[in-house]
This record gives sequence, structure tokens and C-alpha cells, in this order.
Amino acid sequence: MGPLDQIATLEELWKIFAAEADCAAYVEKIKWPEGFICPRCEHRQSYVIRTRRLPLYECRSCRHQTSLIAGTIMEGSRTPLRKWLAAIWLVSLRKTGINAVQLQVVLQVTYKTAWLILHKIRGAIHYHDTHDLMKGDVRGIIVFYGRPFSSPIVMHDKETAIIVAEAASFSACGPARQYKMKLIGREHLSGKLLLPSGCQHFTDQHVEKNHDYETEINRYIFRIRRDSRLYIMYRQARQWLNQTFHGIGAKYLQRYLDEFNFRRNAPAASVASQLLQVCLMRSTLA
Repeated sequence: MGPLDQIATLEELWKIFAAEADCAAYVEKIKWPEGFICPRCEHRQSYVIRTRRLPLYECRSCRHQTSLIAGTIMEGSRTPLRKWLAAIWLVSLRKTGINAVQLQVVLQVTYKTAWLILHKIRGAIHYHDTHDLMKGDVRGIIVFYGRPFSSPIVMHDKETAIIVAEAASFSACGPARQYKMKLIGREHLSGKLLLPSGCQHFTDQHVEKNHDYETEINRYIFRIRRDSRLYIMYRQARQWLNQTFHGIGAKYLQRYLDEFNFRRNAPAASVASQLLQVCLMRSTLA
């Protein structure tokens, strides 16, 4: 657990991260927990140039210069680090998250800037989720998000098919569960019936290959119990989407679902610091 995880209120966050220097020192510890590493040659020593808004690090070996936000979702942003940290903390809040209108008011930035900050954070989460494969026995169901349509057979044009799945595994720390909600293309559907190709596509894309475990997905919407854990979780996600964002179109729906599951999958005591680590990963720019 880090300082970002221990913050209870926004006022406390502004107090702890009162200056850019405080933010830079914290981000440096998260980005390089064992000290500076040159992104070009992996040398461990640097000169620090402090004449800019954020420190600049010059490798003592290859002379390559880099900053704390180089290669991260914050690269090129003029938004102060303290506002980025506030946004990351607000997104990490397990029950609510935040929308762009709310963030605009909190950070006192334009709506465009608030939307872009959240879009980049969700992009980092999406990249992380895509590469964090499910491990263990996987169970899933098919659900449909969008315009309410009661037919269990015919799919409405504005409905989007989603596989909701959980993986159960065991480690030295005990049993663990991992959740995913992934959109499924219409080519893998016959009306509201999930075709075997859809199950295989989900398995290939999101489940770690291991013959010791099984993946089983209920392909029939009418066979799904409304009191099952997976369907209840989907209802919670749908309620969050509708209450916080007044619904989300298919174009960005996957990123919002990944955000919801990130908060559920991360340990409750370290959601914020884990999200910051994800946002600082160089690979999130891919």
C-alpha cells in the first residue's frame, strides 16, 4: 500500500501533493522503485537537471535524456502532475469512479482536457487487461447491453453482446478470482445464441493456455440464472454505466468495462497505486 492508497478524501490528496516537487518525488518512487534505469541502455546512474517543471534525467553512460512522464500516458501533457494523480485516485474509487463533467469541475480544467485524461487512463487499463490473461478454471455467460429488448432470440441493432467471465485459481496466498467482460462480434452470434466460434475466440484472446484447466461458457441467454454471481456483477456494471455516464455506446464500451473490472480485480487496499503503475508503464503507449 502506498500514500495514494491511504488517502481518504480529495482535500487530503491536495494537502499531501501540494507541490509538483512532492508529486515528482512520489512518481519517481513508483516508476523506479529500485532507482533510475535508463530506458535506452538500462544504466543505473544519472545526472538530474532540475531547471524544468519536472526533473530531467541524463544517463551517465549513453547521455540519453528522459523525464518521469516520458513513455507514459502523461507524456506531452501540460497538465500538472498533481491533477493527474487526483484523476487516477478518483478513477480508482471502487464504488463510483468519475465522469468527465465531474472531473472537469474537480480539476478546474476544460471538458476536453478532462475527457482526454480519462480516455488515456482507460486506454492504459485496457492495454493492461488485454495482456493480463485469465488463469485457472474459467466460467462465463453471454449477456446483452444496450436498449432494453426482451426477446431471448432476436438481437436488437443497438444491443451489444458481452461475455462475462471469472477465473478461479489458487496460489500461496490462497484462492483468487479474476473477472473480465469482453465484447463479442456479431459474426460469433446467431441471434442471441453464442456460437462455438465465440467461445473459442474468447478463450484464444483472454485465457492463458493450460491443459490442466477448463473454460466453460454458457452460450444460451435463456439458461442464465439472474441470481448467479456473474449476472449480478454484470447488473452492477450496467448500473454503474447508466448512473455515472448515462449509458455508453459500443465504440468505447470495452474501455469502460475494463475500468470496472480493474477496480474489482485489484486488491482493495492498493487499487490507486496499481492504477498509477499501469499508467506509468511504457507499453501502454502501444
